[in-house]
Formats: sequence, structure tokens, C-alpha cells
Amino acid sequence: MKVAVKDANVLIDLEIAGLLDLWFQLGHQTITTDLVIGQLKTGRHREALSHVSNRNIEVHKCSGEFLTRAFELMTQIGSGPDIADCSVLLLAIDLDAMLLTGDKPLRKVATKRQVETHGTLWILDQLVTAKLLNKPTAAAKLDHLIEQDSHYPMNECQSRLRKWRSK
Repeated sequence: MKVAVKDANVLIDLEIAGLLDLWFQLGHQTITTDLVIGQLKTGRHREALSHVSNRNIEVHKCSGEFLTRAFELMTQIGSGPDIADCSVLLLAIDLDAMLLTGDKPLRKVATKRQVETHGTLWILDQLVTAKLLNKPTAAAKLDHLIEQDSHYPMNECQSRLRKWRSK
């Protein structure tokens, strides 16, 4: 079982697309930090938070030492990722886990630090490959996500939409 550390935007994407339950069927151990949980609470993301309550998502409580290290990492990086982002990156490094994020600056930093990094499109790919999601439904879910937020790389989205819609 691969460990997946998730940031808030991936959890929110999966909630918006109605894919959280399917994600857990892939069998990855899912972890995030209490700082990300704070962001989910602020945004009232009840579905994602329900998966914390039922223990599908483990929560790493950030100790003082861990927060100090996360702040140091944030200082090293400079502008871009906030403290919650740095907390999930640091946790992924500590656990030798993959980081799931849609945050472009965070992905860039994680890649430089040789952390396996993926986003929502990769998760959709995994769900299709595992046959937990059929291609037309995956295309519809991706369309819905794009309508909600245009931060996705459009060339990659269009490629998937063509593939998933072809007969």
C-alpha cells in the first residue's frame, strides 16, 4: 500500500467531483496535516471532513518541532507555498510518501526535492485504470472540475477528454 499525503486542494477537488469514496477504494493510505484540516474546516468541506471522522484520512498533528521545520522550509522556498503546503511537503518527505497536490508552486518545490508528486488528473487516471470510474463518467467529472476552477493544465485536460470520449 502506497502512502499518499494530500493537501487541501486535492481533497476539495475530489469532494467537488464526488470522488472521495472512489479514491479510498484504490487502497492508498491517506494522510494530511492538522493545518490542512483547519483549511477544510474554514471552507466548510463537510464531506472531506467526514472522511477524517471515519478514519479514512489520517491526521498528522503538527508538533512544535514539526512546525519549526515547516516554517524553515517555507523560508527556504520563499514566495509560493504557505505553511499548510509546507507541512504536507515535509510530511511526504518524512514518510517517503507521494504528495498529492494541485498547487503548482508546491509541485515544483516537491519535484526539486525528489518527492513523487501527482494531482487530481493523476487520480482520475488511476480511477479509470482501476475500472472504478468509466471513461465517460471521468470526462464528465473532469468537465465539472474545469467549470468550477480553471487551474488545471488545459492541454492535459483536453488530451484526457478526447481519450475518454473516444469510442
